[in-house]
Parts: sequence; C-alpha cells; structure tokens
Amino acid sequence: IAYKYPARQASTKVLDIFVSVGRTGALTPVALLEPVFLAGTTVSRATLHNEDEIERLGVKIGDWVMIEKSGEVIPKVLSVIPSKRTGKETEFELPKNCPVCGGLISRPEGEVVARCVAADCTAQLMGRLLHFASRRAMRIEGLGGVLAEQFVAEKLVKDVGDLYSLTLEQVAALPRMAKKSAGNLLAQIEASKSRDLSNLIFALGIRHVGERTGGILALELGSLDKLMA
Repeated sequence: IAYKYPARQASTKVLDIFVSVGRTGALTPVALLEPVFLAGTTVSRATLHNEDEIERLGVKIGDWVMIEKSGEVIPKVLSVIPSKRTGKETEFELPKNCPVCGGLISRPEGEVVARCVAADCTAQLMGRLLHFASRRAMRIEGLGGVLAEQFVAEKLVKDVGDLYSLTLEQVAALPRMAKKSAGNLLAQIEASKSRDLSNLIFALGIRHVGERTGGILALELGSLDKLMA
C-alpha cells in the first residue's frame, strides 16, 4: 500500500504579479508572495499558469491567498481569502507587449497560453539555451543561468548552434570566468556532439516534441536530414 500525505498549506499575501517569458515565448503570470515557511522551505513566489487560471481563482494584487506545495515541491495558489480583502486590491492585466523585448503577444483561438512571437526575444533565447544544455537534452555541464545570460548580453550566442563556435578567449573574457573553467565548458560542449539523435531532437525545443516523441522520431527517421525533409 502506498500512502500519500496531504499537501501542507499556508496563507500569505500577493504583493505583486509579474510575467515570466519561457523558451517557447509562453507568458506565465507569477505571484510574488510575502515570504512564508512551508514544508521545509521559504516560499516567495508561485506560478498562476495563465489568464484563465487567474480568472478562475479571482486573485488580485494585494489579496491574501491559501497556498500549498504540489507533491511537496511546487508552490501553488489554491484559493483567495475574501474575508481579508480591504478594497485596495487591484486587478492584474496581462501586458499588451512582451515585458522583456517589447515584441507582439499572440493568443491563438482555443489556446490558454499567450505567447511573445518576436523572433529575437532574449528571454526565449535564454530559455532555449538552458533547455538545450539540460541533463535530459545535450547535457552540457556548467552552462547555467548566469553564463547563458552573459552569452546573450554579450551577443556571443544568437541561437543554440553558436555554442559550437565559441572560442576559449571569448569565454575566458567573461566575468567570473578563467581559462580553466572556460576550457572545461568548451570540453563539455565538444562532448555534447556525441549525444544520441533523440537527445538532439528533444534539445531543439520544438513545441509538442518531448523526450518520448524525440525518441520515436529518431528511431523512425534515423537522421537529422530526414527529419528536416
């Protein structure tokens, strides 16, 4: 018999709601919370998923809410506490343009997610780099958020393919990097060339193509050229 403990809950205040932009351009509203200790960690933010979820919850900036950790890991807003409202709460409105690059936002009919459709959005590029380098994709150890941000800011990388053109001098010149750490990163990038085709297909971050679909495509097609065709 497997037992599952009920998720722990706590109440806290929504200080603000900001929008994060993912690698596919998806705009995700995130609640900035008054820090509260819950299930072993201090929680200060929780995803609100999309506009429809905000509308369903009826959450406003300034509201007191009940939160829980789904699976004891991911903070989630459960409900609003109407009795604690003062009348000073404000409605959240999704921005008309991307908060990162100012690009156009589109929400196709039938979809719950609004997306930035700008091809040069730096937030999307950052997300694509981190996804490409992740353990289940190309497994490039050492390529984390800070380094990806520097690559984008310095315009050293405009797409994931540019990672394979980086030189030791370029990487070593970045803040908090030295020749040894730069060499280690370039060795990891070189080693990623030997990953399986299924890893590469997943790493490209094509919408609706996860690990399983990447594996099926690699098995059926056998080469990247056939996939492109």
